[in-house]
Amino acid sequence: MMFFDFNITFQTSKAKSISQQKTRGHLVNHIRELNDVLGMEHMEDEMQVFIYQESSEKFNALLSIDHLQKPTVEKVQKFLRSHLETEYEMKDIQVHELREITVDNFRKLLSRGDRINFVDEYRISDDLKINFDGNRDFDVTETMCSINRLSHSQALQYAKKLMADQSLIDEFSRIYSKNNNRKKFYGHPVHYKILAGSYFSAMKIVELLTGALYANKRLVSQRIARIDNITERCYAENDFENLIKRAEGSTVVIELQGAQDNDTNYATSYEEVVDFISEVVKKYQRNTLFVFVEMVDQPGFAPKLISTIQDDLNLIELQEGAGNREQALAYLKYIKNTNDMDYYDDDDLERALGDRLSFRASDIHQISDKLYSDSLKNKIYPAYQQVDYFTISEEMKNKDDAYHILQKMIGLKEQKETLNQIIASFKIQKARLEMGLTRAKPSRHMCFTGNPGSAKTTVARLFADILSKEGILETGRFIECGRADLVGKYVGWTANIVQKKFRQARGGVLFIDEAYSLVEHWAGSYGDEAISTIVQEMENHRDDVIVIFAGYTDKMKSFLDRNEGLLSRIAFHLNFPDYNSKELLDILKLMAENKGYKLDNEVIGECQKILDKACNQENFGNGRFVRNLLEQAEMKQAQRIFKETSGKKIEKEQLIYLSAEDFKGGLSEMYKKNRSKIGFLN
Repeated sequence: MMFFDFNITFQTSKAKSISQQKTRGHLVNHIRELNDVLGMEHMEDEMQVFIYQESSEKFNALLSIDHLQKPTVEKVQKFLRSHLETEYEMKDIQVHELREITVDNFRKLLSRGDRINFVDEYRISDDLKINFDGNRDFDVTETMCSINRLSHSQALQYAKKLMADQSLIDEFSRIYSKNNNRKKFYGHPVHYKILAGSYFSAMKIVELLTGALYANKRLVSQRIARIDNITERCYAENDFENLIKRAEGSTVVIELQGAQDNDTNYATSYEEVVDFISEVVKKYQRNTLFVFVEMVDQPGFAPKLISTIQDDLNLIELQEGAGNREQALAYLKYIKNTNDMDYYDDDDLERALGDRLSFRASDIHQISDKLYSDSLKNKIYPAYQQVDYFTISEEMKNKDDAYHILQKMIGLKEQKETLNQIIASFKIQKARLEMGLTRAKPSRHMCFTGNPGSAKTTVARLFADILSKEGILETGRFIECGRADLVGKYVGWTANIVQKKFRQARGGVLFIDEAYSLVEHWAGSYGDEAISTIVQEMENHRDDVIVIFAGYTDKMKSFLDRNEGLLSRIAFHLNFPDYNSKELLDILKLMAENKGYKLDNEVIGECQKILDKACNQENFGNGRFVRNLLEQAEMKQAQRIFKETSGKKIEKEQLIYLSAEDFKGGLSEMYKKNRSKIGFLN
């Protein structure tokens, strides 16, 4: 369905009775009658017209049309003349400026007519089933594609400005192919999945893609509906399907991160959402273009949905682009010019790039956002320049430089060196294959062993990102799972589940935690099916998936010793020893600093005592223990400040300093009795 705003001019002997009535009531009743004739009586038909404003021999009107071809001025004029010329003696009816608009704009203009009693906005919206923007289970944002009549060369020029990935360039070649039939809209042969680092870069791809498809009659409408913040109960409303149905002929972007405030494990949640959305998508895939957006760092329920629908939809994956420093600077200048950021010159933009040499499109958008934010404080509202801001950084704030984050991690000296060797080895293997020096495809799967909290998962995540930046992995996607995510409830289910996990991890890392639990205490059960399928899929996906097994050192050794198929496919073993008390103290200092806290010498001394005792205990938790210790201190500080201030103004100094008392009790009291040290010391 498409929606338009337009003007109607006419001549009539009854002009005074229509637009120059003696009383307001007569005018309202007359136009309301016209709306019934042109709109309400045609709700089951293809076309409806509603007048929302009038002036002398001119109406401002709205058109809704449920047809997969864009309406012509002649077609709308014919509809109006057939209903108005004879009964209302209106002559020379002309339609002007037929402009496509969003559903939101359509409803806003209806409400203008509602205020002067020309229309019943709620009833019309309800009958047309477009009351889907006020629900609580997902958000909708609609825009009109601003790129019109885009030629192939123009599309490539736009793509160059956006540092587009080769996957988008290749798709343009298919879209503009002379072999395609461009007479009219026939349906969608393919749909799209975009993998990006930010929604801004993803939506830039969507707009350019929509412009190209519209220019080739692969879309009827230029409307783009973006659905995001999807909750676990979106299937409980009719609004979602109504939105999709009313979007036939246009583009629907579904962002798969999930609700922003949802902290569930997507591997085991959103099942009903995935089933619901997949059924709706399959139902309307012929006439509605679907673009699924997955965020690299926050995939949400993307892996589950994509693996569910990919057998029924022809999906093409598009990735955000990357470029060198020169290309990044050109893109930043382009954003500056389009966003009216006149406060910065070329030298400012050059400095904003820092000392990096390579960038993704999402990196440039983040830099642009930072520049704009700084301009608000320093250029537009300089009175705020001297304000002392209190900021709290996240532990892994700079996710764009995974290698440096890894190098800055406390301890892990041998592990870092080994990972450097592995990266170098992968790069050389890749170069040899590209030069045809070898046909062998060496195994790249790994095993990480160590106690909980020894940074196995954190390092694996960073490693996936590093390999992506180096071009060794295509996406750097990180899929984490355990026994519950791999073993099915019934016979025959497990193999399919494991295969889906490998498809989800394509181009990235599949991290299997506590892998030994697959067969531990379940010998001969479904776990064996999982292991045999994993072994087969490791071979099938040796080019595009790196599997990392993780778990306790002793249990992983026993597990691999009795599974020769797995053992022979694992090329690298990496052990993560327990942290010593000095390293744990450094971790605590770093965590506190990243949260904006300061620790004085008394606090550091108290924490050192606690950590010395903790390190002598079995399975004390390593980094997790430190995190819990700091969180406990934060809660005790909050309670202390609340009592000390008792309604008085809280000073900044009170908030940023933790005291030694804040760390006493709780976790620190658990380890009063020293035991023999286990694990490893650096």
